[in-house]
Amino acid sequence: MNSIWGLFPSKFPPSNSLPSWAREGEHTAQLQAEQTQEEQSRPLMDEDGKAEQSGFQRRRASKIWSRRILLPCPTLAIAIILSVLLGAATVGIAGLHRVKSAADHEHTTVGSVMVQPCGSTPAEARARGCHFDVISFCWLPDACYDAELSSEFLHEHKLEWFEDPAKEQPLSYEEIMTGEHTGLYVNWEYHVAHCTAMWRKMHRAILGDLGKAAIDEYIGVYAHTAHCEEMLLGGRGVAFETINTRIAVKYPNCGIE
Repeated sequence: MNSIWGLFPSKFPPSNSLPSWAREGEHTAQLQAEQTQEEQSRPLMDEDGKAEQSGFQRRRASKIWSRRILLPCPTLAIAIILSVLLGAATVGIAGLHRVKSAADHEHTTVGSVMVQPCGSTPAEARARGCHFDVISFCWLPDACYDAELSSEFLHEHKLEWFEDPAKEQPLSYEEIMTGEHTGLYVNWEYHVAHCTAMWRKMHRAILGDLGKAAIDEYIGVYAHTAHCEEMLLGGRGVAFETINTRIAVKYPNCGIE
């Protein structure tokens, strides 16, 4: 079967049958090939460590170095751009975890944890723009305060607060929300509702934008979850109206690691 290769002879005539001018050309080509092979096999460095390069090798080395210099440039540019973008993203994420309040500068932040953001007294807490959480009896900054959940807690349960276990000295909601009354007595329903609301708060915080930064130190520790589990399982026979719980005002850190 004919092909394009069939247009050319498969064998060339022996060199001794070629005319003299052809043989001379063949000899010259052979010498050039041997010279090229010798240059390519010659080491790039001599014994003194000086470059020993042919014109071909110099041009070849020049091209190699050019490629070595030019090739990292796009990579370096990409690395610089990625570093800038990563820095901007880090700043943006950090911004999500900062509390926007007038007294933001008055507390210490360690990582994503705000240390005592509401101070240690009701007056300090109010001055720093904190909220008193009726669910946990904690003073909390914006980042750790779930206003919607606190409102639901108030409307879903019949809440009562007393200064004595005999329920002879009740306090109103307005008095409670000043955050100045501590060591109060509440019924078992309050305790159960507190535990379930704290679990809801943790779940809502994890699903929200701020995540762990929105969970305060009081409910963030595992001991609180273990305590609520023990209370709920062990108190199934206790009547809701029984006064068996005492609560105190707290000023926890905001955020957990």
